[in-house]
Amino acid sequence: MQTIWPRIPPRFVKGQLLAHKLLGLTLAAVMYLVCLTGAIAVFYAEFERWEKPGVPEMSSATPEAVGRAVAYARRHIAETGAKPLDVYLTIPSAEMPRLVVGYDEEAMAFDANGDYVGSASHDLTHFLIEMHYALNLPWRIGFIIVGILGVLLIALIVGGALALPRMFRDAFTLRLDGGRRLSRVDIHNRIAVWGLPFHFVVALTGAVMGVAMIMFTLAGPVLFGGDGAKAMTAVYGDPAIVAQQARRAGAPLSAAPEARIVAALETLARERPDNPPLYMALNRFGTPDEGVAIGAAHGARLIYAETYRFDTAGGLMSSDGYADGEIGRQFYASMFRAHAGAFGGLPVKFLYALLGLGLAFICTTGVDIWLAKSAERGRSYPRIQSAWTVFVWATPALIALACTLSLIGDAPPVPFFWSGLPLVSLAGVWVPQRLAHWAAPLAAAAATLSLPLAHAAKFGFPTSNAVAFGVNTGLTLIAVALFALALRNRRASALTTGQPAPTAVA
Repeated sequence: MQTIWPRIPPRFVKGQLLAHKLLGLTLAAVMYLVCLTGAIAVFYAEFERWEKPGVPEMSSATPEAVGRAVAYARRHIAETGAKPLDVYLTIPSAEMPRLVVGYDEEAMAFDANGDYVGSASHDLTHFLIEMHYALNLPWRIGFIIVGILGVLLIALIVGGALALPRMFRDAFTLRLDGGRRLSRVDIHNRIAVWGLPFHFVVALTGAVMGVAMIMFTLAGPVLFGGDGAKAMTAVYGDPAIVAQQARRAGAPLSAAPEARIVAALETLARERPDNPPLYMALNRFGTPDEGVAIGAAHGARLIYAETYRFDTAGGLMSSDGYADGEIGRQFYASMFRAHAGAFGGLPVKFLYALLGLGLAFICTTGVDIWLAKSAERGRSYPRIQSAWTVFVWATPALIALACTLSLIGDAPPVPFFWSGLPLVSLAGVWVPQRLAHWAAPLAAAAATLSLPLAHAAKFGFPTSNAVAFGVNTGLTLIAVALFALALRNRRASALTTGQPAPTAVA
């Protein structure tokens, strides 16, 4: 039977197959990057405190101190001519025991009395966090891309579980001496089985947040005739009407600086004594419609915070219903803490970090398995293998180097990382795999060690700041572990002949 399709040259088909494989490799690389930075981002609060160890810390701040901090920030904003749409305050809590006022790219630190003490900007923490949830792209675009990756990850998790039912039966089988491909398959499947509930929860929550952003982005053009403000109004109410209702209360009785803010915090403490404030938002800042909203903790719920809104006299007007509203709103409000491990303290964070690293490792072993299978079938890709090995280790190395250069020379980390990663990875094409197998983790170890050394050179050894000391200690231990891994790989490379060594080590 004669086909209606023209005969396609074999060379063209071969090129398309290679392009298809390179596209899959690119997706695996981005997935690895998101998973690795996710494991780091679990400690975002600790990194923020590590980045600026000299900022005063306190367990709480009085409403009057918060009012003085806002009064200073208002004067500063007026003097500089800045026009922020919103101003945010971090109110001291167990997780972030600092009083900080932030807007646009600025952040100002205050002591327990509400007096200004210096900058609280944390560009490195933003670099790490924004790489995870937006790949350092414009926020809305990057967040949607990462959300789509979450959907793909759910498909991979569910599809892998359904396609490989034996991996549950063999959950405790680990054949490290069964050859390159078999050992990688066992490691890949064992981590996948042991971490399956975590991997599914993290992928689901990330996907929900990303898909919600897609839906909200489409809501304006599709449902509201291109008017994004109407979409916001449908969710949060008309700002003009809310401001009009708030003004009916009149001015607060107190003449203290920022009396409305002081009164709002006092009202929250009186009417919601079990819900301490975590942050405050001054929306439509500096306009007649300026609103005050306070995010308060609900320890018995998985939500990060309930948002309470206050009138001009500091009285409680309404809440957004994250704690007791519609089930869909409560579900969405619970996504962040479930995704980031922001509950249960440090034990949960360490567990999330460990399982997150496992998910990143699954990404690397997945590519290793594909390369090993191809090699067994006579279609080896040594250049791709070397480039992949270099990419895997260059990612943490360049993250550490970007942070180091920022600490010691105020170099912006984003352009350094994103220009260096593709260049270094492509250079790996010319690096023999046996060299990359041990030299790449050795370079990652050296880069990781440079970070606590740079921090100590800039700030000394801030033993009074337990978090900074703990982060530096953790980074040093990671560097030591990577040095040990590089030495092990070096010995293995010296003793082994035949197939190129794999990226990861069992």
